[in-house]
Amino acid sequence: MKNRAIYILWALALVSLLTACKKEAQPDDIITIRNEGGDMPAYIFGNKDSKTFIVLLHGGPGGSGLEYRFGQFSRELEADYAMVYWDQRGQGQAHGHYKSDQLTVDLMVEDLHKLILTLKHQYGEDISVFLMGHSWGGLLGTAYMVTDYQKELKGWIEVDGAHDYVKNDPDLVQMFKTIGSDQITRGIQVEEWQPILDFVNTIDVNNINYDQSVQLNQYGHKAEGFMREVKEPAAENSINYRVDGLISELSGGVTNSTLTKNGLDNISFTNDLHKITTPSLILWGTYDFVVPPSLAVDAMNLIGTSDKEMVLFDQSGHSPMANEPDKFLQVTNAFIEKYK
Repeated sequence: MKNRAIYILWALALVSLLTACKKEAQPDDIITIRNEGGDMPAYIFGNKDSKTFIVLLHGGPGGSGLEYRFGQFSRELEADYAMVYWDQRGQGQAHGHYKSDQLTVDLMVEDLHKLILTLKHQYGEDISVFLMGHSWGGLLGTAYMVTDYQKELKGWIEVDGAHDYVKNDPDLVQMFKTIGSDQITRGIQVEEWQPILDFVNTIDVNNINYDQSVQLNQYGHKAEGFMREVKEPAAENSINYRVDGLISELSGGVTNSTLTKNGLDNISFTNDLHKITTPSLILWGTYDFVVPPSLAVDAMNLIGTSDKEMVLFDQSGHSPMANEPDKFLQVTNAFIEKYK
């Protein structure tokens, strides 16, 4: 029975892949990074002649690189630069064979370093490489940036990055209390805010459990919708290279769970931010109730380089690249052109 189930899953995956390949644009290049039992594909789209490459670290854990290839954000960046959409270890179409205790942030930093070295080997040592990390990708990117590996990069772009899991949820509780209380006092969406406020008032910020953290995340996405003045545009020219949505979600869920068991919730890089000496751009949605803007302030204050800038997006939540693409592209392009 088990073998038959496996055959069925592979058959469904093959059909899904063949269908996707007929309908969707193909990348200019695909390279696969092999490290410590993992094979991780990176899909390269855009202007390779620019000699400027943006490595995108997707969110999650459990996401995939090509989920970020949508609409104005990616289309315009690809016109000017080469975009590298990489599936991290245990996520997207990445595959391999390794023990669960090997699934760590430290090993994923080594994976990322091999990717960057491979790009330079493939396209020339003179290329300019920028790292852009969103959400969970902000943690992985920060883990990379606080090492000597940062010398391989021209710049670091953190977008609503969860670089401090320990601080994240307590700061969220305070953000919910402050904004939720203000909205209720002003008589704005009281029925929506009251249950959120009731919930966060029961939380001991020194002892937030897993279920409370999950509920905070769910309420966070709801609260973002309450506060933003614009709606996220529909994904244009969206692409999904994952072999099968269900298979990818299941594997991503396992990766998320395993990283958590291996200590993800105890990771904090706030005290290491001073080690970042590479030019840095910090981009954050004002109404990000998933990764609070207080982490952006920490990054701006504590990152070691003087070549740093923080931009808050006052009509955005967790994804300013989707909520305010014009402003996002303006500040991102200016940063890349300055430091490439």
